[in-house]
Amino acid sequence: MNTLQSSTCLLLCTAVLSGCDPPLPKKKSAQASGIPVEQAADWPEGTVIVVGNEPILASEIENWADTIALVEPSHSRPDHLRKALTNLVLHKKVARQILPEECERARIKAVRALEDLRSGSGISKEGPQVVRVTGAWNDIEQDIGLDRWGASRGQNARNWQLLETLGGWSVMRASMTPAEWLPNSDVTIEHVTFYYLEPATMKREIETALEKLPIRVLDKQWREILPVYYDHLVTNESP
Repeated sequence: MNTLQSSTCLLLCTAVLSGCDPPLPKKKSAQASGIPVEQAADWPEGTVIVVGNEPILASEIENWADTIALVEPSHSRPDHLRKALTNLVLHKKVARQILPEECERARIKAVRALEDLRSGSGISKEGPQVVRVTGAWNDIEQDIGLDRWGASRGQNARNWQLLETLGGWSVMRASMTPAEWLPNSDVTIEHVTFYYLEPATMKREIETALEKLPIRVLDKQWREILPVYYDHLVTNESP
């Protein structure tokens, strides 16, 4: 079990959301969908898709596509981009909008923890603590997730870094990485995660919230990347 489509824990960025995306249906063109594509105007430069009031930049998707390519090297670049969008970007943007104030508070706590860990002073004994885990991205028991696994491949991965994960913010570093990366390589990471959504229930919360949010495609080239599964949410109406 080493591909995103065959694994039951592939979807999104943490194991708690495993299996919540349906198989990708056969793609139809934007023109065939009958849904007009609007132009980017009042959004940050590089925005290609908007879900609710959260912009998604092309760079955010492209940054994760290399991780998807490592897991599924035989698949095409558009497929890598599609799965980076649906598995690692889109649902984080939805999660932010469920409890936005709690999301910001969790981010602030994570930033403080990052500063403390980088300074060597250690984090507060109140709240989440640093844990050390070893496994691959699809190891449910270790709950590493595709995003922490992918972040372990960066040039500065052995230094403490801030990472947005699904329903929370992680401070992490990689303490052991493979000499040669394979689709199911084991890594050892240390991380402390500040959740603003309850891990046990956030899958259902995010799915419910997504069904109520409009999706707008601002760049027609990216209309082909968005799976047709989300066509019923795509609209040109302003939020």
